[in-house]
Amino acid sequence: MPRDARERELARMLSAAGSRARDRAAIPDRAFAADLRERLLSQLPDQEHEHRTGWALPQLFRMPRLAPVGIAAVLLLAGIVAGRDLYVSLGNRSTPTPEPTVSQEPSVQPSQAPSSVEPVVTLPPVVVEPTPSVTPGPTRTPRPTARPTPKPTPKPTAEPTPAMAQLDLVATGCDGGVVLDWSTYEGGGAFNHYTTLRNTSESIPKAYPPQGGAVDPGSTTTTNVAKTSAVDTGASAGVTYYYRTMALNASNAVIGASSIVSAVSAPVGSLGTLGVAPDSGQTKLTWSTFSGDGCFSWYKVVYSETNASPSYLGGDPALTAISDRSVGTLTTGDFASGHTYYLRVQVIKTTDLGAFLVAQTDVATYTVP
Repeated sequence: MPRDARERELARMLSAAGSRARDRAAIPDRAFAADLRERLLSQLPDQEHEHRTGWALPQLFRMPRLAPVGIAAVLLLAGIVAGRDLYVSLGNRSTPTPEPTVSQEPSVQPSQAPSSVEPVVTLPPVVVEPTPSVTPGPTRTPRPTARPTPKPTPKPTAEPTPAMAQLDLVATGCDGGVVLDWSTYEGGGAFNHYTTLRNTSESIPKAYPPQGGAVDPGSTTTTNVAKTSAVDTGASAGVTYYYRTMALNASNAVIGASSIVSAVSAPVGSLGTLGVAPDSGQTKLTWSTFSGDGCFSWYKVVYSETNASPSYLGGDPALTAISDRSVGTLTTGDFASGHTYYLRVQVIKTTDLGAFLVAQTDVATYTVP
């Protein structure tokens, strides 16, 4: 091989060796080192040039003479670098290190002499940084949020239901209606009102609204605990009716009740003809007395100058009220002389919750002298 070609090959191999040495991440290849050594040794001058017995000083510094020395120095340097890289690579192989920047290989011009080319190998400092170990901290278990224990809703103490009070009821069949009288409520419940129910059969449950065919006559209800009598004028004459009086609270719950009683009413009674006559400058009236027991409150002597059928409950005036039912006569000077009057005597029964007509006389027409 010509010398120039061998020198170029030598420069190329040196450059490759330097690049290989600078590559710290690569593991040195012994085969490559052996091959490089063989190649370098093959580039030594022919043996015929070695038979000289001596060299002059100028000849000693000629390039062909310096080549073996330079090659040996490069081989030594490459071996040192390769050993160090091997040690570093085996000692900390798992830790990646940044690759050094490799400068571009110098180009070797054919015209330049091989002796003037000297490769420069720049080795970066080796920094071995230990991999920081992360010690995991203790796992914190979150505390469960304490939930307040719900307090049980206190149940209201049930008030004992008071025993149902017993009422006494008397039903009286009269001419014109049925009179109802009951005892005062004295139970422990909160009284609100009285009411009396009616039925055509002996079945009146202690309940309100009425049940089992019972009805409310509509004239027997009061919120006054002291009012304990009423009249039922809606009962048909001659029909037997059954009654029960009850005391109720504001929720219509029964807190007192009577037993069931019965009564039969009759039509409005007649007292016959009313007698009217002058008496010593006055006017005297006479009538038949009323005999019905429990159905009398008083006599009412009613009159009118315009109404041919005067009625006390209808609003016509009355001369007086007589509470003694055995009395059958009245003398009065209240009528004006020369006036004509329509006169009548009526038996009235009154209760705490109303009055009704029991009996009456015929109408008498009289002109005062």
